[in-house]
Amino acid sequence: MAFFARITSKVVAQDSSHHDDASSSTSINACIMGRLTWESIPHKFRPLTSRLNIIVSRNPHYLDDKPEKDNPLVALAPSLDAALDLVASMQKPTPTTTTTTTPSSSSTTSSAPAVQIERVFLIGGAQLYNEGIESKHCQHIFLTRIQSTVECDTFFPEIRPQQYRLLPGPESHAFLESYLQEPVQGGRIQEGEFEFEYTVYDRVV
Repeated sequence: MAFFARITSKVVAQDSSHHDDASSSTSINACIMGRLTWESIPHKFRPLTSRLNIIVSRNPHYLDDKPEKDNPLVALAPSLDAALDLVASMQKPTPTTTTTTTPSSSSTTSSAPAVQIERVFLIGGAQLYNEGIESKHCQHIFLTRIQSTVECDTFFPEIRPQQYRLLPGPESHAFLESYLQEPVQGGRIQEGEFEFEYTVYDRVV
């Protein structure tokens, strides 16, 4: 969980020139999640700090009676595509970006401030993961592989080698350090009774 917070919170500007004309904006990352994932976060940790929390729910009034209704770090979108549209409208175009879609007020509800979104993370649940890994927008999968057998009732969708390549251990480690621009513990990590390793899948097609 500490690594999750670290990788989703760390802002690494892809192009520092993006900020030259946006000194009044704040650069943060965005976390897109389903309603159940949002509700699974303990109240004291909601919203996730220093990140734009985008909740995907078909109920346009979901936030109406919630304490986070007017929180500038919380937004509501009716679908994953609408959430991605919202993010696109809050990102500076890069030389490789040809179009940017701005969501209509009827499709996405947000009280977000003038922020610039740098990176976007999809953090669950299962239905959104299924949609997300099929989306052309998904470039990497960050997966913490626990080297233990535990009982589970929720599962990540199958990662097909035709779509994503698991980077070998040293390559995953090097990628994470470059991605975060700071040291990352590599190899198998022992914490209490669990042993785990940070791995990265890179999109092939």
